[in-house]
Amino acid sequence: MKRVLFVALGLVMLSLGCQNTVDGVCEDLGECPDVVPDRCLSDGRALQSSAESRGCDEPFEEYIDCVAGARCSWVQSCQVERSALESCAGSFP
Repeated sequence: MKRVLFVALGLVMLSLGCQNTVDGVCEDLGECPDVVPDRCLSDGRALQSSAESRGCDEPFEEYIDCVAGARCSWVQSCQVERSALESCAGSFP
């Protein structure tokens, strides 16, 4: 029984550790020519706050995961996720 509990706890901790964050994504996007890191952080944090206050956690996570995966091509690659997030949380900062 204890073994199952520890395995389950380990899986939860592992999944939480792999979640993308605004800070991490902005750090990665800092390599892109059109991204200003400070603006990325302020806009990303404002967007996250807006999404959380409106109960849009899932669309936010899907959008930030898309941006993290697409890197410098995120503007073109993440339109579906952006639209879903805007439908829930409102327009982007």
